[in-house]
Amino acid sequence: MAEGDEPIYNVKDNVPLGTTVLTILQHFFVLAVYMTYPVIISNAIGGSTDLTMFLISATLIGSGIATILQSFSKTGAGYLLPMVPNSSYLPASLLAATAGGLPLLYGMLIISGLFEMVISRFTTFFRIVFPNEVTGVVLFLLGIAIVPFAFPLFFGSTDSGPLDPASTVVGIITLTSTILLSVIPKRFFKFYAILIGIVIGMAASVFLGVFKLETLLQITSLSVFWIPNPIGIVSYSFEFALLIPFAIAMICVMLKSVGNISLLNAYTKEGEKNTLKNGLMSEGAGVAIAGALGGIGIGSSSGATGLVVGTGIAAKRVGLGLGIFLILCGFLPAIGWVFHILPKPILGATLLYAVTFVMVTGIQSISSRMLDPRRKFVVILPILIGVSSAVCPYLYADLPKTLALFFASPLTSGSMAVLILGLLLRIGIKKHRSFDFSKDANLQRFLMECGRQWTLERMQMLSISNHLQNLADAGEPERLEMKFEPIGMLRAEMVFKEPVENVPKMKINGNLEADGRVVKASYPLM
Repeated sequence: MAEGDEPIYNVKDNVPLGTTVLTILQHFFVLAVYMTYPVIISNAIGGSTDLTMFLISATLIGSGIATILQSFSKTGAGYLLPMVPNSSYLPASLLAATAGGLPLLYGMLIISGLFEMVISRFTTFFRIVFPNEVTGVVLFLLGIAIVPFAFPLFFGSTDSGPLDPASTVVGIITLTSTILLSVIPKRFFKFYAILIGIVIGMAASVFLGVFKLETLLQITSLSVFWIPNPIGIVSYSFEFALLIPFAIAMICVMLKSVGNISLLNAYTKEGEKNTLKNGLMSEGAGVAIAGALGGIGIGSSSGATGLVVGTGIAAKRVGLGLGIFLILCGFLPAIGWVFHILPKPILGATLLYAVTFVMVTGIQSISSRMLDPRRKFVVILPILIGVSSAVCPYLYADLPKTLALFFASPLTSGSMAVLILGLLLRIGIKKHRSFDFSKDANLQRFLMECGRQWTLERMQMLSISNHLQNLADAGEPERLEMKFEPIGMLRAEMVFKEPVENVPKMKINGNLEADGRVVKASYPLM
């Protein structure tokens, strides 16, 4: 394991063959749990064993191709950045699959992937349309949208029937053991909490009769190697109403990848000018390829990125080997079959565990911002509208088909509402404010009002206000001009009666310029 802050094997280093193989296997076990997502989608549409195996195989092949693309700086980020089935796509995928079958899912994934490839060229403008409070609401609604799928699985309910006591016990055991393992300080248990939880859940399933050991005998009828046959399964359709939930899912995946790539940049110190853009471009291509092949939505994995830092092995050659291994696994039917036979309560527990982190991230994104009354409505009303889609679906039953799809899930209705309200309630907000030191002595209150009006990150605004207060205390200020640039910059210009001799240095990210009586500061916004 890595003991320091630098990789043992950095991006361009050669890794011994044995270490490479073991590292590939570790990454495979980390991403293996995400292969439950194709199973969940197949179950939602009543898919057969063959269909489930096809979904998993196509997803493995698509993930492998995308992982290989990410391993080269010309086609991707140039890092060991595994591409795996992504939970952010799951609610929208379930909605598409249940509304229009797999062709609709595949068509929407291709559009999403192409859209991400285009958007990857314009990441600068993300802040305007998708500020943190908006993406936070969407992430929270992702969890709400999962409820109709996760809880019936968790409780072993079939055909909208009551819970099954034995299945419920299995679900509780699986979820509880996974949670307990994830909070143990030892890194091993954190990495493999879900996989170990699945093993414990399988043991409980056998003991309680939820899973029959005779089922394992079916493996003898499987061929060792197969070529997934897309005939009769893969075709493509499109529905405009589903564009919003898939676009939102795509943005969530992109934002996660921005964080993962930024972490690898800082850890490996190998980032280049186009690392982020190429990484997002490659991810979008991977989503489109997975959809075209008959798989599900994919994206980068925070768990896999954490494993890179944890092991100290960041060599992109491992990523190339992992990609080849994933493609090979796509032609091994036993892998898809193993995930297909997992009992439903185990799938439900896994889904609840994964979506918990998505929802918590959403809450943290919202709570990190300073919200004025306008933005509070932007946050709360869409959540209420989204919940109404689940609690009162009869309200929207008689709407035209296309419009009704917007209210088919809390994710679609809530996301549409937060996007519209987020843009509308920006109208009329002043981007320039002035403070006269001769009329008001409370600079901190003024700066906090600016932070709320412009919905800035709370802790960053506190740091900015402290710096400006220190700057004001260094001389005799006359006025302060604040300018907010939505693309991600806050500018301040403080005018003094006389030139300041000792301008306080910045302790935060930004740029400081002094010119006579005028001191200018620029703060890149989070």
